[in-house]
Amino acid sequence: MKKIQTVTGPIDAKDLGFCQSHEHLCILEGQSARCNPALRIDDLQASSQELTDYYHAGGRAVVDAQPVGCGRDPEFLQTISRQSRVNIIASTGFHKLIFYPENHWIFRWKEEQLAELYVQELTGGMFAPCDDQEPDQQTSIQAGQIKTALDREGLTPRYQRLFSAVAQAQKATGAPLMVHTEAGSNVTELADFLEKLDVDLHRVIFCHMDRTVPDLSVHIALCQRGITMEYDTVAREKYHSNACEIEIVRALLDAGFQSQLLMSLDVTRARLLHYGGQVGLCYILNTFLDYCLHNGISKAIMRSIFNKNPSECFSMRAYPAPIPSLYSSYSSLDVNCIPCILIPEIRGSRFECLFNNGSLNPQIL
Repeated sequence: MKKIQTVTGPIDAKDLGFCQSHEHLCILEGQSARCNPALRIDDLQASSQELTDYYHAGGRAVVDAQPVGCGRDPEFLQTISRQSRVNIIASTGFHKLIFYPENHWIFRWKEEQLAELYVQELTGGMFAPCDDQEPDQQTSIQAGQIKTALDREGLTPRYQRLFSAVAQAQKATGAPLMVHTEAGSNVTELADFLEKLDVDLHRVIFCHMDRTVPDLSVHIALCQRGITMEYDTVAREKYHSNACEIEIVRALLDAGFQSQLLMSLDVTRARLLHYGGQVGLCYILNTFLDYCLHNGISKAIMRSIFNKNPSECFSMRAYPAPIPSLYSSYSSLDVNCIPCILIPEIRGSRFECLFNNGSLNPQIL
């Protein structure tokens, strides 16, 4: 049975429920907030209440898209998840480099070190906040996806290093790989780059293209290659109206890609009610779904976008074997405790020899 890794442990994919697939519920004070004050979401009580309201409105899961070393706090996320009863899928990976100070470790670490870190966070546990120091305090709270960012800068050598690292981690774990896109960035070039690195594009999610890439033929071409779209320009009039958002959604549906569409709000402090903002995490459930129904988007389609598709996209896929080198330099990671959700049923199979050759011998729990 397919499993999804949340901050409180793995759950059956079929039990995910209504899920908004790209949100931000915790961003500690730091470089992100210095870039934009709206990117500071660090009040435990306010975030918990926002999620509790979401639960009462019918929400059962969210994806928190803040990666390691960039204001993320695993224990904060676990606490608000337990308090609200909303499952949270947390992220490892990297964000736009503008969100890291110049002396940040992400600029110094080699590709192999970064890949090892991402695998550890997916299989062993995320590291405590490490914006101002190298990761050295590992929790038992696991990430459930890899978050990345494609900046206007494009695939310069420093971004190639980062994407190459996440490609190693994705192939080693089968985790979903989410990509923040920016207006003016070359999304097709990135898809080509990931494909050359042997990343399965069916495990890749491109976010925000409903406001960053106006040419819908590009969306459709990427879907044809297996990539999933995540749209979140809802109640964002500075970009376009909800009516325009519906038309973008309809274009993807008409092209036959209902199963490759996720939606969310991509909230910031300015859009969370309990931080004094507008809109609120419940906006889709309380307002936008009815708007969709009144504009010809059926309940069945809404269930696909918010229930079925997330349960497929964020389920962890068993790959034949982890990359052995990724574990070699981390004595803190006990490979015998790698979660069974990442491991195929191997006894008696053609994969058995890959797992029973020395130190790599994960248990089937």
